[in-house]
Amino acid sequence: MKKRLSSHSKLLLINVAFIFALTGCAAKEVKLTETGFLSSYSDLEPDMGSQGMYVYKNPNVNIAERYSQILIAPVQFKLDSAVKADTISDEDRDKLADHFYQELKAGLEKEHAITDSPGADVLLFRVAVTDILPNTVWLNIHWLTTLIGGGIGGASLEAELVDSITGERMMSFVDARRGKNITQKLTVPNYAKGLTKWGHTKGVLKVWAEIIVENLDQLKERYEAGI
Repeated sequence: MKKRLSSHSKLLLINVAFIFALTGCAAKEVKLTETGFLSSYSDLEPDMGSQGMYVYKNPNVNIAERYSQILIAPVQFKLDSAVKADTISDEDRDKLADHFYQELKAGLEKEHAITDSPGADVLLFRVAVTDILPNTVWLNIHWLTTLIGGGIGGASLEAELVDSITGERMMSFVDARRGKNITQKLTVPNYAKGLTKWGHTKGVLKVWAEIIVENLDQLKERYEAGI
């Protein structure tokens, strides 16, 4: 004899199916880009030490030995043509650019001298957000959609460190990622990120800043240790 589902179980199944359907409709991935912002895209390779970002490091230059200061250029937006014009307002663009700049500056100035001018011993840090995906806030209200990653925003990045005088490429970074769903990071703050339009995107920008800073810190540590 077949067991009948209770009304509660039926309602739960309907809700789950509905949420999966909504999530599928709202799903969009941020993608790796090649916008022409970087001076070169050659030799980029996935780097597990940088959480899978595509990275290039100039093998012919000891960056920590040659450069003692970093000039951070204003964060730019070079959005892919597929991004709709109304996806992000000018105001939000400025706020995200400033947020990313401040994250980079705060991380770098702990171990590196920051300057406002180019020079022979100055690295120029150039960075652009090349794709953008806002949270779908109404989807993130329900924990089930957050659980399966529905409605979570993100961004794509192209960044490079070049000689501030010659433009010679020293390091490059390219990446695309979305924020963490609650299966990846089960915390109240992570859930709360989904309740604002750009909460997860800001989280992604913070992660990138940390990875880039860590790369430069490691180069400096190896140089100072004589490695």
